[in-house]
Amino acid sequence: MHLGTRAVVIILIVVSGLVVVLLVRNSLEPVPFNPGDRYPSTKLDYMGVIYANRSDMYDWRGGYSETTDCPWGRIHNGIDFFFYNNSPVIAAAPGCVEDVSWRENPDTTLNMYNIYVAIRFNATITVRYTFEPFTHVVGDQDRQLSILAVHKGDWVQKGDLIGQLLAVEDSAHIHFGVVSGNEWIDPKPFYGESDLVEIMGFIHIYQPDWDISYPAP
Repeated sequence: MHLGTRAVVIILIVVSGLVVVLLVRNSLEPVPFNPGDRYPSTKLDYMGVIYANRSDMYDWRGGYSETTDCPWGRIHNGIDFFFYNNSPVIAAAPGCVEDVSWRENPDTTLNMYNIYVAIRFNATITVRYTFEPFTHVVGDQDRQLSILAVHKGDWVQKGDLIGQLLAVEDSAHIHFGVVSGNEWIDPKPFYGESDLVEIMGFIHIYQPDWDISYPAP
């Protein structure tokens, strides 16, 4: 091969290699989350409740706590909503459905399955729903998935239907919370003013002296 031709071939190989490296690196970099003009996403301070009607639920047994010095006596990273079977569950905040999945609980037979729905609000904040049917029946995870109304990639607005809860046993509930990065955080500051009044009104039907959250002292 002529010396000049060989040099050209070497240059082309080097350039091609650089292009491949750049493409691979760019594909690994996360795409910035941008909801566009779908909703105001700078700050979540207008989050709402996840129920359409108070009559869809029959109890309230605990909220968010970073300390055992709370009425329910344990650390708990979300809020539990005890819905009647087939009651609608709605979006507390707008966003893009980032995950719809399920997991089998290896250490329990009564509450065999957790079904997850995660909705991304902005680059840092996600609201998450864990559907807990409290069942020991194999296949009930598919029953719960079949009555969800959202799929991964869907966009929702506040108040849109997420799905119904499959409530098999008395303890069936939705575990709801707010996640910043990978950390579950106090959801109370994210509620809109009237929405916080609503949920506190509901809580006080069952627990007149309880708050929705107990941050660490």
